[in-house]
Amino acid sequence: MDALLTAIVVWLSTNFGLPANFESPRIRFASPAELNFPLKGSVGSEAKKQTPTAEGSSDIVSFYSMESKTIYLADGWTGKTPAELSILVHEMVHHLQNVGQLKFECPQAREELAYQAQDRWLHLFGHDLERDFELDGFSILVKTRCFY
Repeated sequence: MDALLTAIVVWLSTNFGLPANFESPRIRFASPAELNFPLKGSVGSEAKKQTPTAEGSSDIVSFYSMESKTIYLADGWTGKTPAELSILVHEMVHHLQNVGQLKFECPQAREELAYQAQDRWLHLFGHDLERDFELDGFSILVKTRCFY
């Protein structure tokens, strides 16, 4: 996992100008119930509290805890597909934003670069956010804007 995280850091730093910090986050696996209730101070893929779509399930696939510097991935995550790896790329953006002490107008603003990086990663393999995660441009726009 360390080699994979290092490669992702180099790719994100080169392609998006994020600080290349090689202090790896903790990686933890969580059940759908645990992912449905992200920790305070967490950001990431669908890391907002949502109503489960069915008993015991959720749209949340991962989140990043800024306080503990931990990426939480769904139980069963293997990293064997471009889509699964893109989830890790998305959360690594949040980790680099956190350890680089980057500031944002609101928590949603952190998501813009994370979604851009995730989508670009997916495009490397002929995939995209819409096909793999049913996230269209308008949905991403809403998830990345500060509404006061």
